[in-house]
Amino acid sequence: MVQAFREIYWNINPAVGPVFLYSLVLLTTIVTTWGLLRDIARWRKGRPEARINQIPARAVEFLVQLFGQKKVLRDRRPGSMHALIFFGFLALFIGTDVIAVEEDFTVPLMGEHVGKILVGGFYQSFELILDTLGLVFVVGLIWATWRRYRTRPDRLDNRGTDGWVLGVLLFLGVGGFLIEGLRLANQEIGGVAVYGQGWARLAFVGYALATLFRAIGLGDGSSAALIIHPILWFTHATATFAFIGTLPFSKFRHIFYTPLNILFRDMTPMGALDAIPDMEAEIEKDEPRLGVATLGDLTWKRRMDLDACMRCGRCQSVCPAHASGAPLSPKYIITKLADLQRSAPIRFKDGSVKQLAELESAEGAARDIETLPLYGNLFSEHELWACTTCNACVHECPAMIEHVDDIVDMRRNLAMIASEVPQGVKRVLEGIERQGNPWRLPVRERSAWADGLEVPTMAEKEHVDVLYWVGCAPSYDERSKKVARAMVQIFRAAGVDFAILGEEETCTGDAARRMGEEMLFQAQAQQNIETMKQYTFKQIVTTCPHCFNTIKNEYPQLGGGAGVDFEMVHHTDFIAGLIGAGTITPVRPLNETVVYHDPCYIGRYNDIYETPRTALEAIPGLTLVEAPERNRERAMCCGGGGGNAWLEGEGERDINAIRLEQLTKGEPTTLALACPFCMVMFDDAAKNSGRDETLKRRDIAEIVLESLAPAKS
Repeated sequence: MVQAFREIYWNINPAVGPVFLYSLVLLTTIVTTWGLLRDIARWRKGRPEARINQIPARAVEFLVQLFGQKKVLRDRRPGSMHALIFFGFLALFIGTDVIAVEEDFTVPLMGEHVGKILVGGFYQSFELILDTLGLVFVVGLIWATWRRYRTRPDRLDNRGTDGWVLGVLLFLGVGGFLIEGLRLANQEIGGVAVYGQGWARLAFVGYALATLFRAIGLGDGSSAALIIHPILWFTHATATFAFIGTLPFSKFRHIFYTPLNILFRDMTPMGALDAIPDMEAEIEKDEPRLGVATLGDLTWKRRMDLDACMRCGRCQSVCPAHASGAPLSPKYIITKLADLQRSAPIRFKDGSVKQLAELESAEGAARDIETLPLYGNLFSEHELWACTTCNACVHECPAMIEHVDDIVDMRRNLAMIASEVPQGVKRVLEGIERQGNPWRLPVRERSAWADGLEVPTMAEKEHVDVLYWVGCAPSYDERSKKVARAMVQIFRAAGVDFAILGEEETCTGDAARRMGEEMLFQAQAQQNIETMKQYTFKQIVTTCPHCFNTIKNEYPQLGGGAGVDFEMVHHTDFIAGLIGAGTITPVRPLNETVVYHDPCYIGRYNDIYETPRTALEAIPGLTLVEAPERNRERAMCCGGGGGNAWLEGEGERDINAIRLEQLTKGEPTTLALACPFCMVMFDDAAKNSGRDETLKRRDIAEIVLESLAPAKS
C-alpha cells in the first residue's frame, strides 16, 4: 500500500500547466480589480455618511451574519439552499487555496513527500471533506436552478447573468468531480494504481465516477482518458477564473458587497429614520438639497446598498403594499436605482424595460445619470406613497439594505422641495402644522376624552412618576378614546402617580416625518421636548407605538427623548409589569379565543413581542392563539403606517382586509390590539367584510381592565 498524497499537476504538462494557470490568475486579478475599483468610484460620488464606528460590534455581527447565515436562514427553504451553496463554495475555495500553498510554498526533499501538506491522514481527511461539501455545493446549485427556472416564485426575476453564473458554477462543481474521477481511475504511484488503495475511497464521489469510468474503458491509463482529462482540466481552470473575473459585472457581485454592506450597516435604533445632516444650513442655500431627487443625492452607503442587492425578492414577498397589488415593490426600488447607477437598461416591476435614452433629463440639462430626476422616471407617486414604512423589507433583507430610508428620502424631496404630494398627505400635514394633530381638530378638544375622569395634568402636579402620553388618536378618534379611558382606570387600580400634558401635548410628528416633512417633524419634536423639560417624571407611558417609537428613538437625535431623564414604556409593557409585580391581578374569567396582532412600531422596530402576550395569558379563561405564519417579527402591517391611515389604498385590495383574513384563520372571537392606528384599520376592515358583529376588536388595556372588574352576579 502506497502512502496517500496529492500530485498537483498529474497528467498536465509541467511546462504548460503552471504558466497557463498563473496567467489566468494575473488576467483575472486585473479584470476583477478594475471592476471593483469602478464600483467603489461610483459609491464615492455619493454624499458623506458616518458609518465607521462601533467597530467591535460591527465585526461580531458581520461574522455572525456571514458564517452563521443568520438572516439568510430566516427564510428556511431558500435559506437552506443558499447555505448549501455558500458552505460548499467556501470549502472548495479553501481547498483550492490549500492546493496552491502545497504547490508554491512547500518543497519536496530527496524525492520524498517531506514538508508537503497533502499527504497521509491530512490528505485523506481533506479529500473526504471536499467531496462531501463539493456534493453539497452541487445539490444547492441544482436546487437553485430548479427554483429559479422551474418553480420560479413571483419574487424572482431572471436576467442573462443569472443563467451564466448558475451554469458556470454547476460546471465547476460537476467538472471538478469528473476530473477527480478520471485521475483516480488512471493515476499510478510508483507503478501502483491509486484506484486500488483503500484511502482513495474517501474521495467517495470521485471514486464512484472512477468506477464508472473504468467500467466504460476510461481507466488504467486509457489513452482516451489521458486526453479527456487535460481538456477538462484546462476548461475547468478557464471557467473558474472567468467566473471570478465576471463577479463585479453580474448579480454575484454580492459575494464581495453583501458582507461589506453588513459591516457598514446602520447601527442606530431600527425605529429611527436618518436625520438630514446640517438641515438648517442646507435650508439657507439658494438650492437646498433636502431628501433624494437624483442618484447623486444618495450617500455612499446607500449606493453600496444597490450593489449589495442579490435580487432575491425577500423584501417584496413580505411587503404589504405589494401584497395588496399596489405598484410598490421594495425590490424594484433598489434594482431600478442599481440599474441606473450601472448605466444599464432600467427594468420595472411590470416587466417593461427602459433604456437610459428614453428617460427625461432635467430641463435644460444633459442626460446625466447623477442628475436624472428619479421621480417621474424611475418612480411614480403611487409607488412612493404606497409604503407603510412597516420595515418588513429591511427586517428580511439578508444584505441589510435600507429600503424605507430611501423611500422616505424621496418623499422628503417631494414634500419640502418639489411640493408634489397627494392631497391626502397635504391635509394631514396642514392639520399637524395648524392644529397639532392629523385629524385637524381644535387643540381645546385634546382632553375631551377625559371628561368625568378628573385626570390630573402636569401643569397642576409638575412632579409625577408617570407621564401618560395620550397621543393624537386617543385624543380625537372616538374608538381610541375608550382605550385612553381604560388606561386611566388601570393607573388608578394600580395606584400609579400619573398625569397628562393635556392641551400642552401636541403631535409627536411621526406621520409628518414619514410623509417626508422633516421640517415640520423637527418643529413638533422641539415643541414637545421643551414642554417635557418643564416637568419631572420617571416614565412616559403611551398606548401609541408610533409615539413610543418617535420619542424613544428619534427625539434623541434632537437632544431630547428617552434615555437619561426618563424611561419610555409602551402600555403593554407597563401593564404586564403591573401584573407581574402583583400590583394588579386579573381575576374575572374571560372565555374568549383571542388572536394578537403585533404592531410594526413596537414589534419589528422595538422587539416588544412577549409582554403583550404575557398580559393576555394572565387573564383566566382566555385562550391566546397565533396568526398562522405571519406573527411576531414577521407579522404583516395593518396598512396604517407611514401616514397611510389617512390615505386611500394604492392596491387592488386593502392591506387591512388581507391582514384581517390572516388573523382570523383560527376563528378567534376577539382581536387583541396594541395600537390606535391598528384599531382604526381593523375596525374598517371588519365592517367592510361583515365581521363587525362576530369579531370583537379590543385593545389589551380594555381586555385587562375587564378582567380586573368583579364578576357580575
